[in-house]
Amino acid sequence: MGKNMIMDDLITFSEIIDKLMTVNIKLFNLLDKTSELDRKTPKTPDDINMIVRLSGENIRLVRLRSELKTALDRKLNDAIRKGGTKILDEVKNYDK
Repeated sequence: MGKNMIMDDLITFSEIIDKLMTVNIKLFNLLDKTSELDRKTPKTPDDINMIVRLSGENIRLVRLRSELKTALDRKLNDAIRKGGTKILDEVKNYDK
């Protein structure tokens, strides 16, 4: 997900917030798993490798979260400047 996609005029506040919530949940779960491995004593080589992999994913998710928060701030500033924003009228039918 690049900055251009996030800042695209078709992206609404709700879509950015939805993406931000998803990233926050992923980050919470990742940190929970990392914490669990960190408490483990002794650590196996597999545990250490997993901690390293989770650390890389942590960095990726934190950067993505930062991009999304910046996009949200920019979208808000743009809406204030223009006096409004586009509305996505989304309806999902799950009962069919």
